[in-house]
Amino acid sequence: MVQVGAVTIGEGQPKICASITESDRKAVIAAADILVQKSIDIIEWRLDFFNDMEDRDRMKDTLLRLKMSLGNKPLLITFRSEEEGGNGTLGREAYEELLLWIAESGYADMIDVEIFRELSYQEAAAGQAERRMDEIREFIRQLQQKVIVVGSYHDFGRTPSREEMMGRLELMDALGADIPKLAVMPQNKKDALTLMTVTLEYSSNTSKPLITMAMGGLGVVSRLAGESFGSAVTFGCVGQPSAPGQVAVDRLEDALELIHQCYR
Repeated sequence: MVQVGAVTIGEGQPKICASITESDRKAVIAAADILVQKSIDIIEWRLDFFNDMEDRDRMKDTLLRLKMSLGNKPLLITFRSEEEGGNGTLGREAYEELLLWIAESGYADMIDVEIFRELSYQEAAAGQAERRMDEIREFIRQLQQKVIVVGSYHDFGRTPSREEMMGRLELMDALGADIPKLAVMPQNKKDALTLMTVTLEYSSNTSKPLITMAMGGLGVVSRLAGESFGSAVTFGCVGQPSAPGQVAVDRLEDALELIHQCYR
């Protein structure tokens, strides 16, 4: 389990996270004021959609205003790259500098880190990327002095093999991520089942909570039934979804509660 403010991730039914994807400060704050009224446990601010990335004073002011609006709801900061399905185009050094700056601001509770930026999974699995892995491990360690680190990998084109998904989770875990996160795109029902099977197997052998999902319509079941196979957080939407297959928060809450009742 991971404690983030008043939220215990990895205990009870999966926690609901919803994303803010607006592009300007006024709209970001307005979205936060709406989300805080919903049954949402964690709010994610997707910085890769924000237009004022170069104005650090404006960003810091927006972060402060978000924390004031959210009260005791944890704030997760994410800058998703184009390579992993987002709008972000920062190079590695600029990306890492941004995340460290956010952590130092003191206004974020959690930060998403794309573990496989400039890290070939094949090379890492073969023991050929030790220097890059050491760099990532040290970067995560620096962030953890201030925030919880969600180590992530997103594949919007396919569902990797069972062995690769297990391997990626193992690497995220070994590199120090507090919460490994894996999102994949199923091509058929078997792919969604493989993702859930991997989650069940891995969650049974780690003390860390996991976040996993199969995207799109074929993967909706993975967003609803996380408590059954070991995914501790699910992403829902209020209005426009930020990823394919997200379910409206109100309907998601009902489904999670229905499944949770079976475990009481």
